[in-house]
Amino acid sequence: MAIGACKKEFLQMPVSSATTVDSVFTTTVKAQGAIANAYRNILGQGLPWKNWWNAMLQENLSGGMNYGFSWTMAKDIVLNGMSAAATNEDMDGYANNFPPIRQAYLVKENIDKVTDMPEGDKAVVKAEMMALIAYRYEQMFIMYGGVPIVNSSLKASDSLAIPRSPLQQVLDSIVSWCDAAAAVLPSKWPDNWTGRMTKAAALAIRSKALLHAARPLFNTATPYLDMGETNNLICLGSANANRWTTAANAAEAVITEAEAGGGAYIINTGNPLDDYSTATSVPSNAEVLLAFKFKNDVLFDGGNWNNLPMNAFYNCRVWEAQGNVLTTNQLENYYKTDGTNQTWPGVSTTATFSDYTTRMNQMEARFRSTFQPWEMDAWNNPGDANWKNASTFGNGPGFGCARVVKFYAKAGGRAWFEFPIFRLAAAYLSAAEAWNETGQTTKALDRLNKIHQRAGLPAVTETDQTKLRAIIQREWAIEFFDENYRLHDIKHWKLSNIGSGIIGGPIRSMAFNNGGGVKLTGNTNYTDKVIYTAVWSPKQYLNPFPQTEINKGYLIQNPGY
Repeated sequence: MAIGACKKEFLQMPVSSATTVDSVFTTTVKAQGAIANAYRNILGQGLPWKNWWNAMLQENLSGGMNYGFSWTMAKDIVLNGMSAAATNEDMDGYANNFPPIRQAYLVKENIDKVTDMPEGDKAVVKAEMMALIAYRYEQMFIMYGGVPIVNSSLKASDSLAIPRSPLQQVLDSIVSWCDAAAAVLPSKWPDNWTGRMTKAAALAIRSKALLHAARPLFNTATPYLDMGETNNLICLGSANANRWTTAANAAEAVITEAEAGGGAYIINTGNPLDDYSTATSVPSNAEVLLAFKFKNDVLFDGGNWNNLPMNAFYNCRVWEAQGNVLTTNQLENYYKTDGTNQTWPGVSTTATFSDYTTRMNQMEARFRSTFQPWEMDAWNNPGDANWKNASTFGNGPGFGCARVVKFYAKAGGRAWFEFPIFRLAAAYLSAAEAWNETGQTTKALDRLNKIHQRAGLPAVTETDQTKLRAIIQREWAIEFFDENYRLHDIKHWKLSNIGSGIIGGPIRSMAFNNGGGVKLTGNTNYTDKVIYTAVWSPKQYLNPFPQTEINKGYLIQNPGY
């Protein structure tokens, strides 16, 4: 079974086959290796650090980028829907949650054996591990609903047939773990330990879980599909407005702790392109509360792909530049620099390529930091030969609105990037969303505009709750493109048009040169084009558990699969 799979891996320590608990937890130096491994395996979820070609595919599934090549896992999910037979789903797969969770428990349970580590440091390590476990459970909570709760590393004699716990119990566990961790964790680490869990990071995990508990998918007495007596696995059993207040206060707690204790802040120097680029791309910048740190300097290893994951050139030049390109569906979320909406040619309406270039140059700073239009150099690495048009031009499907260059701003020749798991901006948008739902418009606008105006856009002044909700949701789509938010944001909002051009329905992108492919130079015209029709059904609100696990009789499947 899935949980049992974690018995096959110990700590994945790069020591030897003779690695045991007693040999690892003898000295601080050895224990630090185990701690680092727990971080890497817990936080690496859904990221391309294991040479998994389909990592970071959530934008493919949510209509933000096309699915790329015909062999990708994204293609089958986009065109056919999620299946209980899927093993990787939209992150790393259900079974891959438990080995890293076990690793964190092993560290927590054995750190006291280290003889040369101060007791206070051991307490902090335990808090780090609890926060890491809470992170993985928060992710499963959002994707699956109620899941089995594991409270220890489990021994061979323990029963591994652990059933799903109700949604509320999983939420309570996440909140409890985060509260306990935040009470012990430091607000800030010394520079040589930057990247380890802080109070603000633990509170961010808590905040994300509580925000999703308040959103319509879970915050209801009527689940999206009926499961009868087990509806408590997929909804909270009531529509409770107080959950929005709880979510708002949780987000505010992140902001307060991050800014007052951790020294974090929303980067805003008055240069929107530079500020957003720094916030999303520069390692260890002041806005990042928690990141996946994986340094990889190897560009290409003798024709081998093994060293390329989490590599800027791998993702931009070889992968996203060739297949995963921007769709019109996502492009339409972005504003122009003056805060108004851009107009693009309709489907089958042809315009000159100079019109394309003109309109692209009118787009807001976050667009210019995230994308590189055709026949143009990347705005986020100005003057750098690595990021010129010819350097990032791939041989993919031949269509698409623009190439994706997010996370690589100011990268130059740096061949790796740090994925921002939690940025302070998310706490501001969480607070804005939650305050709007409680009717506290002034607070909502204050939090929203902290992010909106950082992008160089005029302040939002809308006071109608429904209209402001749509603006905030649009801000999420722009600010956090490709940061593994949107797919499940859409589902938990239960958007009415989710099947009509978002997750499902016509997915559009741009074709060039009378409907053909884009060229390195010399393009003459462009048009919008339906490139495929994606599938949506209500069962997709939550992910399926692998059928192999369901067949063992200890899990109840989510409805519809």
